[in-house]
Amino acid sequence: MVSANRLENYEVEQEEQAPRDKFNIVYYLVILVGFGVLLPWNMFITIAPEYYVNYWFKPSGKETWFSKEFMGALTIASQLPNVSINVFNLFLIIAGPLIYRVFAPVCFNIINLTIILILAIVLEPSESLMTGFFWVTLGMATSINFSNGLYENSVYGVFADFPHIYIGALLIGNNICGLLITLVKIGVTLIMNDNPRLVAIVYFCISLAILVVCAIALLFITKQNFYHYYHQKGIEVREKAETEKPSPSILWQTFKSCYGQLFNVWFCFAVTLTIFPVMTTATTRGKHGFLDRVLPENKELYTLLTSFLVFNLFATIGSIIASKIHWPTPKYLKFAIVGRAILIPIFFFCNYRADDRIFPVFFESTDVFVFAGIVMSLSHGYLSALAMGYTPSEAPSHYSRFAAQLSVCTLMVGLLTGGLWAVVIENLVDRPDQI
Repeated sequence: MVSANRLENYEVEQEEQAPRDKFNIVYYLVILVGFGVLLPWNMFITIAPEYYVNYWFKPSGKETWFSKEFMGALTIASQLPNVSINVFNLFLIIAGPLIYRVFAPVCFNIINLTIILILAIVLEPSESLMTGFFWVTLGMATSINFSNGLYENSVYGVFADFPHIYIGALLIGNNICGLLITLVKIGVTLIMNDNPRLVAIVYFCISLAILVVCAIALLFITKQNFYHYYHQKGIEVREKAETEKPSPSILWQTFKSCYGQLFNVWFCFAVTLTIFPVMTTATTRGKHGFLDRVLPENKELYTLLTSFLVFNLFATIGSIIASKIHWPTPKYLKFAIVGRAILIPIFFFCNYRADDRIFPVFFESTDVFVFAGIVMSLSHGYLSALAMGYTPSEAPSHYSRFAAQLSVCTLMVGLLTGGLWAVVIENLVDRPDQI
């Protein structure tokens, strides 16, 4: 007998006991699948400051409209299609196994990433190509994130039928992916410091290899009895409750059962994406702090260490902690998440766009910037994992898959909201003659 400890749950008879996840193989493979969820986004934002902004769009080191607008435009081009396909996917019914719903978008992104790699190999920056390359790159980001939105929404829906630690495994994979991509970028930058084009080519090759490994992991998961047991159990629960096909009324009932956690997911990601990466990558070295004296002079390494490494390392730590500690409880989680909004003005008054801003800088030291980054990243990894994990458990078992998909849709809306807020702040801080 299989049942969950929630109201209105439907019990489904099983002829056999649930198979064990031997050696936690499926758990670790799900972490690997989580790599693929955010790899396209992490890939773009990590390489963007060096390769796109400074190498392609700053000829002779001179600021251009393209270099100034690229990070904000990339955020919108990535998150708007993600939101759109996530909303559409709530009502999309594709028959067949996991390979149609999850594996196909991964294959499509392998093709997209191959095209990006070819562009890096054959094209060199020039003013005549700058406009076209700007829009082609944003077009590729849009294409990748349409596909990735389908993948992400579906994969969270699939693993919502599994024990709750498997949703946590996806989130851990998300954050480890960002950390791994950052370490790869730091490594290739140190080795090939004077050749940003070669850095990009090696970086894209490694990213492509990681995505291929994620596809193999997905295939391997579908061969496991453990996967088939929980996948079939979820189908039977929804069939018995007559909720196997999503409809507006079912989604509305699901929303009503977990709207508090959906708000937590939305606001947590909105605050984070307001700050990272648009604000953090535009924050320059400070003065008088300990880190100002010990961090490398190289601008690219400085950004990688203080922005990307700090965020991805501590977000990963936060998500791992959340797999062990579940506090605050669902009822009080909103207070911690809303309280994070104070981080936005803190970053605003660091050395954010120091050369263009009309507002004073209150926190000149890089020590303050990095400490705030650690707090922001650790709290994001921890609180977002709690909110995403709490959401399916707030809904009845026959709505859990829809709750998980709603949480991913809400996550994407939060990312888009944060991207829009970041663009507003970016224009707010500039001198009138710079807008």
